Amino acid sequence: MEKDLPLLDAVQEAVAHRKSVRVQYVTDIHEYLTVTAFIKDLHEEETGLVLELATGEQLRFDQLVRVGNVNSSNYDARDFTCDC
Repeated sequence: MEKDLPLLDAVQEAVAHRKSVRVQYVTDIHEYLTVTAFIKDLHEEETGLVLELATGEQLRFDQLVRVGNVNSSNYDARDFTCDC
């Protein structure tokens, strides 16, 4: 699996600097959720990269939509604008 390098850099920076960031992700039932949390750890498992939040919640890297101001390459910047 190819890694989304800008998004991976954003995750690694958040872990290294122990700063709280906004994490947007999609669940296994296709819900889009947003949390503001510390990313405690990033590690490799059989399923791929996994983030562990300070809350104990674990997210697969491929679930990420956006971390801080960096969006996944699977999403266009226009996905984050509101045409209300």
